[in-house]
Amino acid sequence: MNSEQRRAARRKRREEKRAQAKAERVKACTLDTVADLNSLCKASKQAARGVMWKSSTQRYMRSYLRNAVLSRRDLLEGRDICRGFIRFDLWERGKLRHISAVHFPERVVQKSLAQNALVPAIVPTLIAANSANIKGRGTDYALKLLKRHLADHWRRHGREGYILLGDFSDYFARIAHQPVKDQVASALLDPRVVALEHRLIDAQGDVGLGLGSEPNQICAVAHPNRIDHYVTEMLRPESYGRYMDDFYLIHESKDYLQVCLLLIGRKCAELGIELNPRKTRVVKLSRGFTWLKKRIFYTETGRIVVKPCRDSIT
Repeated sequence: MNSEQRRAARRKRREEKRAQAKAERVKACTLDTVADLNSLCKASKQAARGVMWKSSTQRYMRSYLRNAVLSRRDLLEGRDICRGFIRFDLWERGKLRHISAVHFPERVVQKSLAQNALVPAIVPTLIAANSANIKGRGTDYALKLLKRHLADHWRRHGREGYILLGDFSDYFARIAHQPVKDQVASALLDPRVVALEHRLIDAQGDVGLGLGSEPNQICAVAHPNRIDHYVTEMLRPESYGRYMDDFYLIHESKDYLQVCLLLIGRKCAELGIELNPRKTRVVKLSRGFTWLKKRIFYTETGRIVVKPCRDSIT
């Protein structure tokens, strides 16, 4: 056996091991688990938290066991559970958000789908630097990770170096459906669950995913996963992190980061994502920068200072 054959054999063993681990991880991510009465009852109680003052929630929870039986029947018989959207706008941190909320019975089903199928199947494939909408992570986790990356950079290079700040333009509204469907199909083994999630995606229209849906949040978090792995495994900057549609790369060379930006732009085009040219830029670390509505900079001694951004205070 020559070296090429040995490499092929190792590659085959790795692929078999990954397939076995995936099958073990997603074996319970089936439509039967999503439609289980215990799963639906648990999802209804969780979906009602904080919104019991709504009359629609009160009507559903008054007979939630009967409603769970009806939802289970609809799921197992392949009926369409989509009941339209309640659309409204709100301002969040000074930015206009277009919300497409689903009706409460559909929200219960979507929560069961997310917790019993999408999260167990998709979240383990995400990198640790992906911080949004994952249990145990969030903005605090993302900022602590960034501070650790900046501290590591200071120990190597001091204040000299650059950070590439990236932003996806109008992210949710421009997500292409087919790459998301392909990602869901590759993560799950039960075709019935895949078909259910595909119907929920198609209900959003021709393009984009609406805010206000838990499966949409999970799909949006995982959609640039190929970019995350490409950056961390192929481009290999000193540090990388992403929070939903905001990401950063840290490196000592400005030219290297500009090359990375060009290559990331090509990967984004493959997934139907557009970079925001106004917010995507390379910044010198010694000047400080803004990320996640925080102003971050080094002091002369290397201490990392994080202050609220003036716009977020306003």
